Amino acid sequence: MTFAAETPDDEKGYARLRHNRDPGGVRRGLIRLGGVLGLRTAEITRGELGAPRDVLCVVVLRGGALLYPGFVTAFPQADFCVLGMRRTPGRLSVDHQYMSDVPRDGYQATVYIDCVAATGGTLLAAREAIAARCATGHEVAAVISGAAAATARLREAGVNMVGFSLYEGLDGQVVYPDMGELDAGDLFSGVSSPEGPGGADVPDAPREADAPDAPAGADGPGPPDRAGGPGVPGAPEGPGR
Repeated sequence: MTFAAETPDDEKGYARLRHNRDPGGVRRGLIRLGGVLGLRTAEITRGELGAPRDVLCVVVLRGGALLYPGFVTAFPQADFCVLGMRRTPGRLSVDHQYMSDVPRDGYQATVYIDCVAATGGTLLAAREAIAARCATGHEVAAVISGAAAATARLREAGVNMVGFSLYEGLDGQVVYPDMGELDAGDLFSGVSSPEGPGGADVPDAPREADAPDAPAGADGPGPPDRAGGPGVPGAPEGPGR
C-alpha cells in the first residue's frame, strides 16, 4: 500500500512561489522549501522504517539540484547519487545521461528528489536507472508539486509521494498552476524573468480550496486526507494503491 503525503505550507512559501516571477526569488524559495520537504521526507521515512541505516537519496537533475541542500541536511548519513536526465526529441521518453557512483548494492530506502512531477515519466526513468545499479527498498518521490495524474501513476508503480501539492492540474506535459513560465530546471541554469522582477514583494497567495476526498475505496486520482502516510501520527493513508 503506497501513500501520498502533502506537506503543510505553514510559512506560505509554496503559495508565494507560485506567484513569483523573479528567477532569483524563485531559486531562493525553492531552496527554502527544499529544507522543509527534506525534513518532512525524513520524518515519514523514519515513521515507515524506524531508523533506516542505509538510505540512498537520488538528486534528479536539473530541477532537483535546488533541493539538494535541504536533503543533505535532513539525511546526513545517507548516500547521495546525482542523476542527469534528458528528454528525447518530441518529449516522448526520458533517459539518463550521467549517474554518479552508487556505493552500495542495496538500500532500505531510496528517495528520488525532483522539483515537479508532471506525468511521472522522469521519476520512473530515474527509478529504472537506479534499480539497474542496486536494490532500492522502500521508495519515496519527494517533489515540490505534482499533477494528480503523476501521483496516481507513481503510486500505482509502488512509489510513495511527498510534496507540498500533489493533485495539481496538467496542461499537456506542464503542471499548473505550478511555477508558470519558470521551469525548475531552467532556473538552475539561469534564465531571465518573463514578467520582470518583483518576487521579494509578492504577497502571500491563498491556496485553492482542497478538492473533496475521494469516496472510501475509490481508485481515482482525488486527494487523500492531507499530510501523511502509514506510520506518521495524524496522517492516514490516501486511497488506492
